[in-house]
Amino acid sequence: MKHSLLILSIFLFSFTFVSDNTIDRLSVKGPLKFNKSKFELAWTDKPNDIYYIQEYLPKGEKLENFNQMLTIHLFATDLEAEQAVAQKVKELAKRKQTDELCNYQVNESANGKEFIVDFILSEKKNDKIAIAEFNVYRYKQIEVGAGQKAILVYAYSKRSYGDAIIPFLKNLKTDRTDYLKEMIAAELPVIAIGKN
Repeated sequence: MKHSLLILSIFLFSFTFVSDNTIDRLSVKGPLKFNKSKFELAWTDKPNDIYYIQEYLPKGEKLENFNQMLTIHLFATDLEAEQAVAQKVKELAKRKQTDELCNYQVNESANGKEFIVDFILSEKKNDKIAIAEFNVYRYKQIEVGAGQKAILVYAYSKRSYGDAIIPFLKNLKTDRTDYLKEMIAAELPVIAIGKN
């Protein structure tokens, strides 16, 4: 189980290593919809035997400097959603010590089977905040066939850069509620693990 928890710590900030790798391993080619935008499959990876990641961008956006992104993280493990969330909170609490913008909140569904973690992160360049990123991660334990359990993390990221960060943060006070409501209401993609 410790191995699984360490793997969950892989994705703290959605800075992707750009490549032409777009193999749909989860049977979710898209497009996906969120925040009045359509998202197309842009990048995928399988860093190890149990971790799958697929990233989706609106048409015209690039992985290197996106404004919005939807991501599916899938961990083929019997770890429960609550344990995965606890690991995320631990990571964010640690990051908060060095990231002045970092803040987070956890919400649990009425039945205790799903969790939403929303958080903000930043990255500095030359002692000035260069990137601010708001994230909403929805955690749910699912089955991916033959009784195999997995943790699905359905994630939305919204970014801002440079001089646009201050207005982005001001708008986030009201936008955050809209993003949370949309994530709660979102129909989660149906996952089927491919052989790739």
